[in-house]
Amino acid sequence: MIGRESQFEQLSALVEAAREGRGSSALVYGEAGIGKSSLASAVVDAASSSGFQVLSCYGVRGTGTVGFEGLHELLLPLLNRMDTLPPRQQAALDVAFGGEGEPADRLITGLAAFGLLEEAAARGPLVVLVEDLHWLDLSTADIVTFLAARMNVMPALLLATSRADRIYPDRSPRFKHHVPLTPLAQEDALRLIARHSPELTAQQQHRLAERAMGNPLALTEWSTNPSWIEGASSAKRSRVPMGKRLEDSFLAEVALLPAATRHALLVAAAGQDCSSHEVLAAARNLGLDQSDFAPSESFGLITLSSGTFRFRHPLVGSAVYDNADSDARSRVHTELAKVVVDPARAVQHRAAAVTGWNEEVAVELEELAVATGRRGARTEAAAAWRRAVALTPVPTVRARRTVMAAEAARQAGATADAVALLAEAKPSADDEATVVQLARTEWMLASTSTTLPDRGADELIALSRALSNPDDRVEVLTWAAVRSYTRQDFSAEVTAAVTEELRRPDIAVTERQRLLQSIGLVLIGSADRITSVDKALSIFQQQVRETDVTLLNCLAFAFEDAHHLADAERVWSAEADMFHRMVRTSDETVALAGRSTVRMNANAIAAGLADGEQALRLSFDLDLSVVGALCAANIARARAWRGEHELARAALDTSTELSGLIPFARVASIASWASAQIAANEGRPEDAVDHLLRSVEHPPIGLWAGGDLADAAVRAGRPEAVAGWLDMATAALASSDSDHLAMLVERTRALLSPTGDARGHFELAIEHGERSTAVLDLAKTRLFFGEWLRRERHIVEARGHLSAALHVFESHHTTPLAQRTARELGAAGGVQPTQSPQAVDVSTVLTAQELHIAQLAAQGYSNKQVADQLYLSHRTVGAHLYNAYAKLKINRRSQLAVALAATLG
Repeated sequence: MIGRESQFEQLSALVEAAREGRGSSALVYGEAGIGKSSLASAVVDAASSSGFQVLSCYGVRGTGTVGFEGLHELLLPLLNRMDTLPPRQQAALDVAFGGEGEPADRLITGLAAFGLLEEAAARGPLVVLVEDLHWLDLSTADIVTFLAARMNVMPALLLATSRADRIYPDRSPRFKHHVPLTPLAQEDALRLIARHSPELTAQQQHRLAERAMGNPLALTEWSTNPSWIEGASSAKRSRVPMGKRLEDSFLAEVALLPAATRHALLVAAAGQDCSSHEVLAAARNLGLDQSDFAPSESFGLITLSSGTFRFRHPLVGSAVYDNADSDARSRVHTELAKVVVDPARAVQHRAAAVTGWNEEVAVELEELAVATGRRGARTEAAAAWRRAVALTPVPTVRARRTVMAAEAARQAGATADAVALLAEAKPSADDEATVVQLARTEWMLASTSTTLPDRGADELIALSRALSNPDDRVEVLTWAAVRSYTRQDFSAEVTAAVTEELRRPDIAVTERQRLLQSIGLVLIGSADRITSVDKALSIFQQQVRETDVTLLNCLAFAFEDAHHLADAERVWSAEADMFHRMVRTSDETVALAGRSTVRMNANAIAAGLADGEQALRLSFDLDLSVVGALCAANIARARAWRGEHELARAALDTSTELSGLIPFARVASIASWASAQIAANEGRPEDAVDHLLRSVEHPPIGLWAGGDLADAAVRAGRPEAVAGWLDMATAALASSDSDHLAMLVERTRALLSPTGDARGHFELAIEHGERSTAVLDLAKTRLFFGEWLRRERHIVEARGHLSAALHVFESHHTTPLAQRTARELGAAGGVQPTQSPQAVDVSTVLTAQELHIAQLAAQGYSNKQVADQLYLSHRTVGAHLYNAYAKLKINRRSQLAVALAATLG
């Protein structure tokens, strides 16, 4: 390990930490030939000799056509333990490896791989070696980076190597440690030369050290070839990349071989994804023989190992392949395609043999893309679609396949690639099905990411008018309505146009079309009511389409806009359950975020926080930035209710970071509401009013946030600031039977009323509140009424309302309001109830994830069932439960329900 002693010590320390249970991950990177593999092998050999189990996989140029090949290689020794995984994770891994079933999101496949590594690590410390990460199939590379961020919970080290110029920027940060390898210092370079070629003179050694520029591979390869010790000046050489110079040196060796051997090496280089039997069969078809490989083996350029030809260094194979002429490569791939057993790899070789357009092969690639997508290898599916595009002669067909490549990229989470493909397809997309699919992919991208601006409502209206299919027309018009709704950028022209189009007699014939019509009209403000929630859900559930997630979201928004929070929650819950069963994790995450918002609006703080925490965690794993921003804003609101201001501000920072330059109006409104609650808690009513006024600008959220406005405005001496919200809420009540909203309106009127008129409004507000489920807003109404009663010297009556409010605030752990109520009750001469020692806030005892796991376990779910429900490994669930038992001072699962009931009050 000349010159790499410090890196070896660094990685050895990580091995020892893993032995002690403190796992980690490390990425070793540098230029070609810099010694990455040598360093990794030395570390792994040392770990293996000290008792570590070793799992490994290797990236090979030219492989990765169908996805998960590397993952299969890595996990092969553990596949007999698949029955230890939760059922959904078992199914996901089985489908990824070619079994029948629905493809899972990459998150579940990653969790399955993580679960198997946990099983292995439970039997002893583990080192996972991933060589040449940059050449792994992309689906496996995604899983490796997923694992890299999670190794700390087991006695294991994940060690990966990669070329510095090929590291994907979104993968590197997932590794906990980065080990860059730089060229050797001259002293170390000379020591290496002396070890390999002691016969060289001192002058030759120095000349070689200068020429190799500290690259260990160059130092060892060139030290045996005098022609490479001499050469051009160092200034000229420094402008040539080291990888190219090394390839040239390998080509010089290859040039010394017989022509037939050079041809045989090309077959091996083109068939690095093939077995030796397939390579030899293709070689025979080209007039070659196994003996033609012998000279290259004698030169040490290639070896036959475990049924596969392997090059001395990857640069040998790339040099041979890249320097062959296109005709020679085409003939080799043609013969490989004839002998390769796996149909998917055979198609790839046929595609590599083609020059120019070839519709026949393009059709095969399209079939491969569909089949690969069904296995969940969506990155490889997108690549197959793109290769099919390159071979497609007809522009309209090319546009259709480009759109499908974009959709596959979207499903793979490659948002930037999807956006670029859509832009490429748009000029040539003219058949209706392609135009609609392009718009649909574009819409779904814009709904979950800030990368792509969505189409304006006027563009969507124009698109709908150009379509002949009523299903497509009404769906696109619903998108226009929901866009205006979520951004609150209604205009008279857009409202009139969407209304006119949706009310055309030929656009709503089927039940589904009529439902979408009513959703669009409600969202655009041209209708007041929608069909019953049961009827609406039954229509969607008859046949769940890929895009129904967006339309179901629209349905939930429509119920929200009609002020039916309970019905909206039912829709979001139905979505979450449906997409959980269908293993559509991204869609489930959107539903959890939506339900979190509705539950927070309805005062279900604990449930809303649980949804928000889970969806935020998933949004990071799935790269759903807009969804994460919404969740973080809801978490901030829950924390602010509880007076946890540091946590609330951290959540607001996360929301801002995820929102991008132009945050969605819904997210900004919720964040402003959370900021207002913090300001009110800290005695800054002026700031609270300003934040609430910004929240009110987005009516779907502001309608509920504005219920807090009167208290802050009166305290700030700005009662006039409430007028706009009160007009809006009063108008909304005219078409709504929401007791919750009626309570907020009457409470506001009471706080703004002259002294003599306030009682009637307060009493009416409480009457409405008692018919609602909004227990916290009802308690706030009792608090405000109790304050008014005390000022009016109705002391005994005030105590009753204040005591009732205090009990609710304490039981829901909304500390700032509990403290305010307690002070008011004390001023009224009331006796504050003595809180039971057990009635503590469970959220201060358990983390959000521990609490969620404990609640599910208390309901009778097994560890595997909880793991499937929350997207965790079953061992992680067990670890969280163990921690929860200790914190709750219990030792059995059967005690959970009682312990949680006690801590939740």
